[in-house]
Amino acid sequence: MAMRRIVVVGASASGLAAAETLRSKGFDGELHIVGDEVELPYDRPPLSKQFLRGVWQEERLTPRSKSAIASLNAQWRLGVAASALDGS
Repeated sequence: MAMRRIVVVGASASGLAAAETLRSKGFDGELHIVGDEVELPYDRPPLSKQFLRGVWQEERLTPRSKSAIASLNAQWRLGVAASALDGS
C-alpha cells in the first residue's frame, strides 16, 4: 500500500525544506506540517542581526514567498506542539 499521508513535525525552515523535497520527489498525498511556531517559516539568523538593527524589512525574513508555501498544498498546524506519535 502506498503512503498517502505524511506529517512533518517542525514548521521551521527545515520543516519547509522537508515538505518541498517531498513534493519535488513526487509525493502527491496529504502533507501536514505541525509545529509549535505560530508563524509560517522564517529565517532565524538575520532575526537577531539585520532585522533588529533595521537593516532588513520583515519580508526579507521569509525563506519562501507565501505563494511558494501555498503551492505545497499542505495543511499547516501552527501553534501546536507535537507530543506523541500514533502510527495507526
